[in-house]
Amino acid sequence: MLKTTMDLVGYSDRLSAVSGESIAFKVSSRLEFPFTARLVRVIHADANPAGPGLRMVDLGQIYSTSAPSVEQLIHRGSWVCVPGVPWPDPDDNWSVSVRVLPTLARHGSQCVMSQWDSCKRQGWQIGIDGEGATATWSDDSGLTVNLRANCPVGARWSDISLCFDARTRKLKLSFAPVDSRYAGAEAQASVSSGGWTGPTPAVAIAALSAGAPKLHFNGRIEAPRIQAGSVVIAAWDFSLGIGTAEVFDCGPSAHHGRIVNLPTRAVRSSNWTGREFCWRAAPDEYAAIHFHYEDIDDVNWETSFTFTVPDDLPSGSYAMALADDKGVDRDWLPFWVSACVGRPGHELAIVIPTYTYQAYANFARGNFDEDFRAKVAAWQAYPHNPDEHPEVGLSTYNLHADGSGVAFSTRLRPMLTMRPGFMTFNEPRGSGCRHYIADHYLLDWLEHEGIGFDIVTDDDLERHGQAMLEPYRAVLTGTHPEYHSERTLDAFEGYLKKGGNLAYPGGNGFYWKIGVSNLFPGTLELRRGNNGIRNWTSIPGELHNAFDGRLGGLWRDSDRPPQRLVGIGFSAQGPFEGSYYRVHDDAREQPGGWLLDGVPSGIIGDYGLSGGGAAGFELDSTSAIAGSPEQYTLLATSEGHSAAFGAALDALTAHDESLDHRPVASLIKAEMIWYETGWGGSVFSVGSITWCGSLSHNKYRNDVAKIMKNYAMRMTRRDA
Repeated sequence: MLKTTMDLVGYSDRLSAVSGESIAFKVSSRLEFPFTARLVRVIHADANPAGPGLRMVDLGQIYSTSAPSVEQLIHRGSWVCVPGVPWPDPDDNWSVSVRVLPTLARHGSQCVMSQWDSCKRQGWQIGIDGEGATATWSDDSGLTVNLRANCPVGARWSDISLCFDARTRKLKLSFAPVDSRYAGAEAQASVSSGGWTGPTPAVAIAALSAGAPKLHFNGRIEAPRIQAGSVVIAAWDFSLGIGTAEVFDCGPSAHHGRIVNLPTRAVRSSNWTGREFCWRAAPDEYAAIHFHYEDIDDVNWETSFTFTVPDDLPSGSYAMALADDKGVDRDWLPFWVSACVGRPGHELAIVIPTYTYQAYANFARGNFDEDFRAKVAAWQAYPHNPDEHPEVGLSTYNLHADGSGVAFSTRLRPMLTMRPGFMTFNEPRGSGCRHYIADHYLLDWLEHEGIGFDIVTDDDLERHGQAMLEPYRAVLTGTHPEYHSERTLDAFEGYLKKGGNLAYPGGNGFYWKIGVSNLFPGTLELRRGNNGIRNWTSIPGELHNAFDGRLGGLWRDSDRPPQRLVGIGFSAQGPFEGSYYRVHDDAREQPGGWLLDGVPSGIIGDYGLSGGGAAGFELDSTSAIAGSPEQYTLLATSEGHSAAFGAALDALTAHDESLDHRPVASLIKAEMIWYETGWGGSVFSVGSITWCGSLSHNKYRNDVAKIMKNYAMRMTRRDA
């Protein structure tokens, strides 16, 4: 268990709610006195003093409370808990066996399997360290025996067993690599008896002691088994129930268990042949579980206070501001008040990409150096960075310590990257803000212009599908709606097919597939495919989700590229820097040319809080082969990107040619397009993550804001 060094921090049990629904807030406070919480509406979330700055409207008159300060702990590390497994008979032969693939052998002592009473300090445990296999055995008399089978421990499958021979009173530990090219080892000792009396603790797999798990194993485990004489006490088959939290015992007594902290399932076991690449087709070849000491699921903090959304609270972005006894705000816990299904409050809806926020949550980038800290302090930005707080868990952009990718992300923990004022990069031309903060550039602009909007989140689309979107004349995405489940993607497509109007004022959207499961509320699963720009790659045979058995990777690889939805798709990436667009004047007389009304010829968007320009970081462009429409209006194209920009890997067939058989240089651009869908609606896409960062420039009077206002005004006119 870990303590956080943050004095006041928390999270909520849900990210969005409608009137009448309640949100539970869970807070850990190391303060001496009670803390206070009050409602705020978040307008602008970027602390950069060159822009509007942090703008939050205090709504303490609607809700405020105080709560006692209680420090809450975080339990990291995945394992399996199996209660009710009996002790072996003291006068019978017994054995414990398991097959393991260590992936972090040099990490120190790690427990592979145990049944240990930490109070009485009796029972058995087997494990590994960097020098070999280990075992500890202690009986009722207080005798403790430690065994060690020394031999090199590598990232290879090996069998470990601990056996008691009732006739000779010998206890033997064996460590045998499955590959016969590697030598194994044995160790044995004489003991007085082979069992224990009294209540039995739970069996823990991949950890020591179910009471207070520690010494977590890093690597894969399959086929753990306990046998007494000829009787099978338990034989767990991890190929069963892969999409669940259950671990099934195939022995006669059905000692089933549960996984804790979401280890990775649907992974290759020792007998994987390579003939099948989906675990559903050959589950016996996926009879292993990969455990990590940093795995984290719902941290299960106690509820500190609950907020019920009042009937008259407008849809929008909100947070609970947590303050100390001196009234100084220490943390903000964001949430959204969504529109009720079928009861829109406005003509426009903004879809908040909560799945993308969650995929990036707590991304430890390793860039929080002294200069960055100084800038955060000078701007009075959000002070906490994941680089300094590993206790809150990793993002799906990080690697585990053993080099494997992080496949799960839960929102049921503090998500430091989703806070007003959080800065992602220390970049010189702007604020270095992304995701939650960057999406408030759009919300702030709408607020400034007095354009009403409703909030819809990815979580809402997951629950209600396209019914959430159907009442709206226009739907706008955020700046980076990258991650989607099948249901959220279906909702956007269904909306367009009902004649909806969709605006995509962002870049690199609708890119990665995720899996979600009702059995693991608040958690998403991601498998990084063998395509696309990515921080890690799933190994062969492990591209299908454990949650639903479906293929992971890019939506493009499932024949649903973003070009089919919004006309453009991810084509280039560079540093967090922005450039400009050049307007195509011939577009003014074409369909959708009204978007350029009042916009001058030449360069636009060479300014902004995101990298200093409206076209930057990640860029989208058209691709006929990927599904861009035959007829569209090209309104503007970005220029002036530095040599550090490169093509997206999934847009290439070779180092010098794109999928469309065009030169690679043709991919390094953002294309702003508009087209009619054929179902009575339209799509407007800008092709850049940094676009919305330009909206507030020159006190909101600029070309980027003009184009967006042209769109919003046309879409909210009933005669349009």
